Amino acid sequence: MAALAAAAPLALAQTADDLNTIEQQIDASKTLQEQMVQEREAIVREQEALSERLIALAEKIQSREAAILSAEERLQELSAEQLRIHSGLAARREEISRLLAGLQRIERNPPPALVVDPTDVLSALRSAMMFGTIVPELRQDAAALSAQLARLETLATQTKSEQERLKDHVARLLQSRQEMTDLQARKKSLLADTTERLQAEKERALELAAKAQDLKQLLAQLEEERRRAEAAEKARAEAEARTAAELKAKAEAQARIEAAKKLQPRMAFADIKGRLQYPAQGQILKAYGAKDGFGGTTRGVFVATRADAQVVTPVDGRVEFSGPFRSYGQLLILNTGGGYHVLLAGLGEITAEQGQFLQAGEPVGIMGKSAAPGTLTGDQLQDGRPVLYIEFRKNGEAIDSSPWWIGGFAQARG
Repeated sequence: MAALAAAAPLALAQTADDLNTIEQQIDASKTLQEQMVQEREAIVREQEALSERLIALAEKIQSREAAILSAEERLQELSAEQLRIHSGLAARREEISRLLAGLQRIERNPPPALVVDPTDVLSALRSAMMFGTIVPELRQDAAALSAQLARLETLATQTKSEQERLKDHVARLLQSRQEMTDLQARKKSLLADTTERLQAEKERALELAAKAQDLKQLLAQLEEERRRAEAAEKARAEAEARTAAELKAKAEAQARIEAAKKLQPRMAFADIKGRLQYPAQGQILKAYGAKDGFGGTTRGVFVATRADAQVVTPVDGRVEFSGPFRSYGQLLILNTGGGYHVLLAGLGEITAEQGQFLQAGEPVGIMGKSAAPGTLTGDQLQDGRPVLYIEFRKNGEAIDSSPWWIGGFAQARG
């Protein structure tokens, strides 16, 4: 017993030193956590700035896609006109041969053969028409043929110009998409490292607190044996520690509330009717309530797009689902608050992740090369273009989305 009594003061002193060391570590951990919280707030602000850049870049990409669609349509028109002129010349080959024979009789130097090159014919006609001895009938036919061949030259020049313009648009589109990929990767990775380090530091602080608690309990037992008065002082210190923990928990709860406020839709979904842009450039094939070609009616909107078209979120919301779903391709479900959900189906690739909060206009993915089977209606099976399916729901039931779009269904994007 005497030996135990002699050893007790040493044990008490050692325990007090250990506790002091751990409390210093807890204070250092608290300071480090505060620094991490400040760093995290700075990262949240940077994320918001990235969201604004992504919105602007997505708008730029969709504008470039619209220009590509216009250039492709213009090339089709030029090609069709060239085909018509070539077909007409082929049909008049015999008539043109007679015309050239007549010109040959008038001009001593015969023109080049028609089969060599249409531009040779044009050159021959222009030379022959300089002679004033051409009879009026031959002159009229020669002028008409010359005009057609000149038009072919003009069309060839315009086609080459349109092709160069289209090539430039496509190159710029690819560059913008690469920039978007880099920005999205940056946004996703911003919080990862800080969040992991903050969580690790919190867990370490909990371990230190547990060790401190064990040491405090040991001190309480020693002090009970050695001095009952010191036990009362110890109890007071523990009460202060609990108060500090409560204040800290309250501060953390308030911080979570403030953070949640920053990640909420800026306006109630029911209050933004008539303000939404369509998620992608394209043509509306079917509106809500239309016949679906299978004996029923549609519950959403079907929009045909070009291959690899950019898709953005039309509204603020949190991603509740992101991934493949049955025959609908890639499916994205946004919770927009107030019991409302927005479903986007038929995407070829989704870049948004489950749990992520998005602002209206942020990119969420791109369309595929063709339509997913689940997004086709009975009369569109042979269309071939990718189809984006949009569905609004209130409390789980599909609703008509037309009141929310700018201009209803009269003005589609693209």
